Amino acid sequence: MSKVTDTLAAPAVSPPVLPAWRRDLLDIEKYGLVYVWLALLVVYSVAVPAFFRASTLEIIVGSQATQIVVTLAVMVALLGGEFDLSVGNVVAVTGSAVVMLNGEYGWPWWLCLVAALVGAVAYGAFNALIVVRTGVPSIIATLGTGTLIYGAASGWAGTAPRGGVDEQFTGLVSWLIFGVPVAIYVTFAIGLGLYYVLEHTPVGRRFVFAGQNLEVARLAGIRVARLRAGSLIWSAVLSAVAGILLVGLTGASVPSVASGYLLPAFAGAFLGSTVIKPGRFNVPGVFIAIYFLVSGVSGLQLLGYTGWINDVFYGASLVVAVVLTQLIARRRRANGWVS
Repeated sequence: MSKVTDTLAAPAVSPPVLPAWRRDLLDIEKYGLVYVWLALLVVYSVAVPAFFRASTLEIIVGSQATQIVVTLAVMVALLGGEFDLSVGNVVAVTGSAVVMLNGEYGWPWWLCLVAALVGAVAYGAFNALIVVRTGVPSIIATLGTGTLIYGAASGWAGTAPRGGVDEQFTGLVSWLIFGVPVAIYVTFAIGLGLYYVLEHTPVGRRFVFAGQNLEVARLAGIRVARLRAGSLIWSAVLSAVAGILLVGLTGASVPSVASGYLLPAFAGAFLGSTVIKPGRFNVPGVFIAIYFLVSGVSGLQLLGYTGWINDVFYGASLVVAVVLTQLIARRRRANGWVS
C-alpha cells in the first residue's frame, strides 16, 4: 500500500524542453524551403557527382549577382504594394547606356555609372508620378514605360551585343576573391544594407507595415503615397545597379537578356516570402530562393535537361510560391499573427 501511495504521490516527470533556437529550427513553415534545398543538393550530388565539385559550387554562387539584385528590386516594389515589370528592361537599358557612353563617347567609366544611376532615379520618379499621382496601376505603367525606354535605347545603341568597356572597370567587377567575383560581394553588401534598413530603422519598419496593408497604414498616419513612390524609385535604382554589374561581368551590353530576368525575379521574390519570415517579402528569403532556383536548374541541366527546363522550373516555382504565399498569409490573418 505504501508503494502504491508513494507512486501516486510522485511528481510527474516533465518532458525535456528544447532550447528556443532548436525549436525555431524545427519550424517547417519558416525553414521548409531551406530543408528542401539541402535535400535537393544531396540528391543532385549523388546523381551527378560533378555537381558537388568546388568549381560547380563557385559557379552557382558567383553567377547570380545580377539576378539577386534584380529580385531585390522586385521585392522592394512588392513591399510598396507595386508590381514593377520594367526591371529587366532597366537592366538592358543601363547596360547599353554604360557601354555607349564609355565605349563610343569616351566618358570615364565612373561617370558612366553615375549617369546611369541618375537616369534610373529619374525613370523611377517618372513611374511614381504616373502610378501615385494619376492612379494608373503599376503593372500597366511599368510595362508601358519599360517598353518605351527599351525601344528608345534600341534605336540609340542597337539590339546587337556591343563591347568596348573600359578594362579597368570590368577587371574590378570580375576580380575573383576566393573563387567568386567581386560582384557577388557587392550583391551581399546591398542585401545587408537593405536588410538593416527594412528591419532596424523606423522608415524601413513603416515601409514594411505599409506593404502589408496600404489602407491600414494610411489610416495609421503613414504617408503611403511617399512610400509607394519610394518603392518604385528604389526598384529602378537597384535594377540599374544590376545592369552595371552585368556589364562589369560580361564586358558588353546584351539587350536581349532583358526578358530573361523578369520571371526568375518574381519567382524568387514570392518564393522568398515563404521562408524566414513566412507571408512577408524579406531579404534573406530572396537569397535563399534564388540559390534554390539556380541549384535546381543547374542540377537538371547536368542531368541532361536543357533549354525548356529553365522556363518550366521557374514558372512552376512561381505558381507554387504565389499559392503558398496566399495560404500562409490567410492562415496568419486567421490566427491574428503579425510577421
